[in-house]
Amino acid sequence: MGRGGEITGFKQVTKPYGLCYGAAKAVNDSPDVTNELQNVMLQHASINTFVKHNSVGIHVDAQAIVRGLPAAKQLLRFAASMSRSIDPRRPYKLDDTSCVNEVPCVLLLRKRSQARKNNLDQIKLAFETAKQAFEQTFGAYQQGKKIVKELPLPARLALRDVRRHERQYIRATRKYNRAQRTCRNEWQRQRNHLVRENLERYKNEQPAIDVERQLAGKFVAEEVMGALQRTGYMTPEHMTLIDAVLTMPGATVEEEYQRRISAINAVIAFCDVQEGCPTRQSNITKKRRATNTLPSAPAKRQGSPRVDGVETNFRQAIASVCIKSPDEKSTICFLCIANSKLPATERLRAHSTPGSLTRHFIDKHVKHFPKDVHVRCNVCNEDLPHKSALMNHAERVHGVVSRRPLSALGPI
Repeated sequence: MGRGGEITGFKQVTKPYGLCYGAAKAVNDSPDVTNELQNVMLQHASINTFVKHNSVGIHVDAQAIVRGLPAAKQLLRFAASMSRSIDPRRPYKLDDTSCVNEVPCVLLLRKRSQARKNNLDQIKLAFETAKQAFEQTFGAYQQGKKIVKELPLPARLALRDVRRHERQYIRATRKYNRAQRTCRNEWQRQRNHLVRENLERYKNEQPAIDVERQLAGKFVAEEVMGALQRTGYMTPEHMTLIDAVLTMPGATVEEEYQRRISAINAVIAFCDVQEGCPTRQSNITKKRRATNTLPSAPAKRQGSPRVDGVETNFRQAIASVCIKSPDEKSTICFLCIANSKLPATERLRAHSTPGSLTRHFIDKHVKHFPKDVHVRCNVCNEDLPHKSALMNHAERVHGVVSRRPLSALGPI
């Protein structure tokens, strides 16, 4: 609602309470509503609640009342409302946000974030190198962390070194994320600060520009007229009509008559202008002319591009469910992708996170089956004789890792 108010051009912040205030004010101004009925409608304990919280100002013509003249109620009501501040030209956003990047504090935070990014890349490279060396020598790193007490001394020392690099990598990641978040928040604060400065400058300078334009007899800004002429949206007759109608009244009766005559002539000239482009005719089937030649044989039907695209998606999905390293995780179920009885949308369904895929795998393919269930992985062409083999195969080959307790996996 606030963004809609900015686009509309309200000066004040639009919010639901604005509608509440306006409705309460209209109820209070109505002669048909008593104070008791108003309290019931607004759910107030007394009229003092409205006076203290909902009264939005005085909007009566006090001068006319004192002078004994008829009050301009509609004019004063409009002057006291939010609608009087509507100005679609009000700059509620920046046309070019690149200027925010030149603010000194933003530059400093971006440099700090980039420095932490470089440090993170170095620590990540060291961690991956140590992890790869450990796996080449002693086996899988995740499996080694589970059986650390059973490893020989060299393996435990190497595992300790990998864990040290992993902790450094986690700390560096947190620092980088914190720097990114701080930089992003500061960038947004500086952008809002520049928007407020533009609004304040517009409030102070634009009224004087509008008054000068009106005194010069120009109701439409030159930049607007130039934009209309450049885009070709307005015809010359339309531009002449705008210039003739939007002019200041003349100082004498003769000048006013001449202004009216010019406006009438402009309207008459505009009557002959065709506005808009002609509508497109529908594709009407034309009658074929008779020919003496026989119709040629139909061309050989080519493969449908849609079918080719679906086959390509299946090949890519099947390749993605087979991981190349223990850290790699898939988001497509390896059992669903190879099940030809399912529709294509279910087979190609990509889960939002690896954890979501794990929940799908456990709830649909593991929990409700006995421990000696026989499953065949059609992706790897491998027979899995029981549920434990299915779980190990899913984690080792397809990256579907489950850390649920055994009681949550059904009979196993």
